[in-house]
Amino acid sequence: MRHNIFRKIFFSLAIMLSLTGSSIGQYKQDVANYILTYRDIAVKEMERTGIPASIKLAQGILESGAGKSELSVNANNHFGIKCGKDWNGQSYSLEDDDFDTVGVLTKSCFRVYNDATESYIAHSEFLRNPAKNSRYGFLFRTRSKGL
Repeated sequence: MRHNIFRKIFFSLAIMLSLTGSSIGQYKQDVANYILTYRDIAVKEMERTGIPASIKLAQGILESGAGKSELSVNANNHFGIKCGKDWNGQSYSLEDDDFDTVGVLTKSCFRVYNDATESYIAHSEFLRNPAKNSRYGFLFRTRSKGL
């Protein structure tokens, strides 16, 4: 999981560095608009769950391309949450990082949400899910003074 996050951060930085001056200005505007649009949802989720709004917004910006990605536009999925075995709702297929048995990139199944609020709530619940403690539990453990 951490490798995947680092890969996405590196990729995002590479894109930002390759942008022309006008593209950088547009990306900054897209990020500012994203924050203005979704900050209230992020703050409500912070109050409900304790997950910092800044972290929610940062991950939403990264995962959704500041709200411009195909997945966020067509599925209201701002965090790239895949369907998983327990998902019974609508789904959206998109090439991501799943390969078939012979190594060919295949479409992944992503969750569809009615709106961004559902996506933000689902992201909080996804992170707090005890079944995912081995992947995300470290985010919620307090550090001892010696560290």
